[in-house]
Amino acid sequence: MKLSNWILRISLIAMVILSFIFTSLIWRNPSRQERRSTSSMQVTTENDPNVKKMEATVYLPSRVYYTHGDQKQMLFQANASMGSRVHQEMASWHMQQIKTIGKVSQNNYENFLTQNGSLQLVYQDVMSFNHFERWFFNKQPNLKSADFHFNRILFDLDGSGNKLIFINDATRTVYEAKMANVTTNKLRDAVAKQATGAFPVEERRLGNSEVAFFTRPIKLQPYAYLMDQQSANYYVSLLMPSKTASNVDSREIGDSTLYTAGSTRRMTADSSTGAIEFENYAANFPNTGLANFFHATFEGLSDLQMTNLASMRYFQYDASRSAVIYKTFVQGFPIFNGYQKGDVTVRYTQTSEEINFSNTNLTVPIPTDQAAQTLPATATILSQLEAAGYRANQITDILIGYQWTGSSNDQQVVDLQPTYYIEMKGEYRDYQSWINHQTDQQANAASEQTAASTAAPTNDAASASVSTSGSSQSQ
Repeated sequence: MKLSNWILRISLIAMVILSFIFTSLIWRNPSRQERRSTSSMQVTTENDPNVKKMEATVYLPSRVYYTHGDQKQMLFQANASMGSRVHQEMASWHMQQIKTIGKVSQNNYENFLTQNGSLQLVYQDVMSFNHFERWFFNKQPNLKSADFHFNRILFDLDGSGNKLIFINDATRTVYEAKMANVTTNKLRDAVAKQATGAFPVEERRLGNSEVAFFTRPIKLQPYAYLMDQQSANYYVSLLMPSKTASNVDSREIGDSTLYTAGSTRRMTADSSTGAIEFENYAANFPNTGLANFFHATFEGLSDLQMTNLASMRYFQYDASRSAVIYKTFVQGFPIFNGYQKGDVTVRYTQTSEEINFSNTNLTVPIPTDQAAQTLPATATILSQLEAAGYRANQITDILIGYQWTGSSNDQQVVDLQPTYYIEMKGEYRDYQSWINHQTDQQANAASEQTAASTAAPTNDAASASVSTSGSSQSQ
């Protein structure tokens, strides 16, 4: 056989082999289905054990009222949490016995709410007694009580101080706990110190809950915070544990990326808004009571290992959706955003656990020279809503919160502006959004355009120190 024939045959064989190799590469190429390997991810199942200790902080009451001289006040402590301060002074108390008083009359119920000398700790929504008792006090030896639901705790600060009253505002049901090891000197001093600058309020019934109406205009300081923005891969490594990173795949669908780990875990990340939804089909529904349900949803929250966990608070329990909503709080007030930045919602269905959150959170406050803003009395806001065509019986909640404004995906600083938030049909919006018939997304888009054209005063040194990989939260 001629040499030329050998060369031709070898060349043909080589071309066939190369053809098989390239065909195999093409079929295995993730771009065929808009899929790419996540082999660069460092997948880990480790969780910080100290995060679990934050459950007591996350489940603290969100508001503290003090009534004296026939005037109820919302206590406010700048750059600190009044709820945390009260908890610090009460943590060593012991509950010895709990009994049910029962449903009280409307008149007696109002007497509880307006009792002179009372210190009241109030949750935004219903709380499980067993869950509260587990985390609020240090030691509760031999305390036995069936679980019940409440949202308000009343303590007679000017009286004997040997009992706590638990109240469910929705049902007007009252429970009484006998207390021991009660010391009140430091608590009295803390309350007296903050009462001088507290906000006068009166509570009015809206729907099935009591709502604090500020009886006169109040001033609140705007704030600026540095952002902590994590990549979707960071949350993949936390929520999709796998022995090898190659077991996690991703597929791009428009502005979203879908990550999957086998048939039990999936995560969708929206690059345009930073919203992330995680689903775990291997999770079991916690069906043994509200206390265990709250604990299970906190486990979902803690799995995110958020840098601002110390400023997160339980905000709302949605029984119809089997969901708990956690919000970031600043100065004792919740933060709202049209894209749910600063929020975490943990939900259970019959087939999965769902966690909805944002890849953007707050880290540390930075100096700002913005002047304090004056908010009108609550009755003024209610009048404006009625003038815009809303009926009073449509409103289920009115509260003051901070609006997350002036931020986008490529900015490092978030402005927080105090304003009123109104709940109607299960949705909270800034009151001006309701009046202008805007969604919060539309209102946020307008504020971000304004912020982009007007530079907010910031501290350059602080801005340079922003972390996108886990700086600590200062609260």
